[in-house]
Amino acid sequence: MVTLDARTGKWLLAALIVSLGLNLFVGGLMLGHRLNRLPHGAFVSERHERAEEKRRIFSFIDRMASALPAGDREKFLAVIDGYRGELAQADKNFREARNKVRTAMSADNFDRAALENAFADVSARMADVQKVLHAALTDAVSRLPPDARKRLADWEPKDKDKGWDKDRDKDRNKDPDKGR
Repeated sequence: MVTLDARTGKWLLAALIVSLGLNLFVGGLMLGHRLNRLPHGAFVSERHERAEEKRRIFSFIDRMASALPAGDREKFLAVIDGYRGELAQADKNFREARNKVRTAMSADNFDRAALENAFADVSARMADVQKVLHAALTDAVSRLPPDARKRLADWEPKDKDKGWDKDRDKDRNKDPDKGR
């Protein structure tokens, strides 16, 4: 049996408490990360939901606006800001419709009509998003000088790291089975 003096025992106890605290902290981080990755957005906070919304539509618009000189960019984004609420609502409706597709697909008792209706709703909600986005872009672009409009017309998204590859899409147009 090992005996420890009072001073060594205190240090050992302190080290064990720190180790336990560190393990609980790291375990909590890992669990939190895992829960935030669950399907259907389970356990996702409202703040995270707003961040997702901003990352999708508004980050696309911000990237598009980056093609403009500073003064034109400010005008362009000021007009878009007038549509922000409508764009956010249309995007929220689209995400809700997409969740209905997931629910219909994962139902224990598969209902083909429910899934088809959910897909139709997704299509309609995406059309709503595009309608608002097109109105916002048309309004914003109409207030720009010709050289700024040309810059936007020449702009292409650089999203290859996010799965979009215009060269791959060109190849698919030649051979529809390529890239699958």
